[in-house]
Amino acid sequence: MAPMVYRITPYDPADLDPGAGADSTCIAYDSREGVAAACVAAVAGFALDAAVGQVTIDNPMAEGFFSFSVLAGRGGNGLSGLFPHDSVGFHDGARVPLATGLALLRAMVLREGAWCRLRADNGFFVHVGDRDDIYVGGGWDQRNAVSRTRMLGLFAERVARSPYDPALDETDASRAADEEFWSEVGALVAARGGVLLEERPTGNDYRWHRLTTAHEVEAVYERLTPRARLAVWPDLTDDVEAMRDTVGRGERIHLLVRQYPGGGFSEARVTAPGMGRADVPYPQITVDPGHRVALVPLEGADRHPLLAAVLPDGDGVVRARWRTHRSRADERRTFLGSLRVGEAVNGVVATGLRDVGVYVHLDDDLGRYLGFLRVPEMSWTRFDSVDDIAPIGREIRAEIISIDFVQEQVSLSMKALEPDPWQNYADTHKVGDTVSGTVTKLAPFGAFVQVEEGIEGFIHLTELDDRDVGHPQEVLAVGDHLRVAILIVDHQRRRIALSLKQARPE
Repeated sequence: MAPMVYRITPYDPADLDPGAGADSTCIAYDSREGVAAACVAAVAGFALDAAVGQVTIDNPMAEGFFSFSVLAGRGGNGLSGLFPHDSVGFHDGARVPLATGLALLRAMVLREGAWCRLRADNGFFVHVGDRDDIYVGGGWDQRNAVSRTRMLGLFAERVARSPYDPALDETDASRAADEEFWSEVGALVAARGGVLLEERPTGNDYRWHRLTTAHEVEAVYERLTPRARLAVWPDLTDDVEAMRDTVGRGERIHLLVRQYPGGGFSEARVTAPGMGRADVPYPQITVDPGHRVALVPLEGADRHPLLAAVLPDGDGVVRARWRTHRSRADERRTFLGSLRVGEAVNGVVATGLRDVGVYVHLDDDLGRYLGFLRVPEMSWTRFDSVDDIAPIGREIRAEIISIDFVQEQVSLSMKALEPDPWQNYADTHKVGDTVSGTVTKLAPFGAFVQVEEGIEGFIHLTELDDRDVGHPQEVLAVGDHLRVAILIVDHQRRRIALSLKQARPE
């Protein structure tokens, strides 16, 4: 019998904007915990009706399903307290109690980082989607569970199948990490003097091993995570100039792998100049004494290791079927990587952040909410309200002034596409020139004078009159038209100092 599949959501699916993409949750921040608790209770009802006590983890990811940003996860990507240190036990094929499976479900609903599919031997399964949707099903009568789900305030609708059905997976034909594979690894170690072994126990989670002897190959093999994906790369180096040259010439995102003198490893993302800020800004790639580094391409199309394989089960059979689907987070990272600082882009103002700035849709799919336009970058001239320049719904054109892979944000500037009126004024006027202006504001220590649209200078108290002046209102009033002399043009601080008394005829 074909399984009955239900889609569970915290909102009526008919109300979802079909163009909203999947890059941000529709659940309000202050209600996320309550929604997560309701989802866990609903799925627990399905599981108990199916007499499920254990579930199997399938295609786990420590991060990278909902967001590729290292800042997105919290609390160890939702795995802290569920598994030992380094997430041992969170791997493909691991069998865990139902309670652990429900805790994983909660972490996924809260988008804490981790993702996986859950299944049981009797056909029960749970898949969490990237649009606040959960797919649960199996081959038993689910009417009671559906009723309880609706009583919890959730929506449940029958669907033909889960979009995350393993039958729909795209997978690669990975070879088994068998005796022949390890023999080839040993040969590479002998020929090259050392190689870097990449172990991926889950999606987007890396463990690194430097292999320089046959004994190290055997020792590492004994402690690899079951069903992990393996890749062999050229050895690490201390040639930092070569690393910088490789990053500078390539239009791609790399993992910069570092090995410390004590043997420990870390990795960080680096990008070419113009692509934006990653974990380590170019060219701040350094190698401290005793450290070694390697560059590993991050995007699948750029990865060409010396060897690659998947660890088989104990009987020698490869049962892990790792999905090669690019997640929405992967696609969003690629979109971000296609942008360049200095480019002009079109966008639509999406939402505001009071007096800080506005978020901008750079396209209708992967670029939603990706751009951010701060108030100081909206115009060279003064304005009373953000709505005067960038109201919600308006299409704008702006220049990319920075790209941040850490924050997943593109900083924009509308005024960068317009001539700088202050610079133009400074270039066409010099110290000693006498110009006309209008008093715009009085301060205890002087007066501000507009000398051109959007350009203001300042007259200090001592430059108002030959006599001592206690307050500028003794000499001036807002709105006064006058002639002033230019005393200082400070290009660095973008300030113009003026004098009223030096502009008076002798």
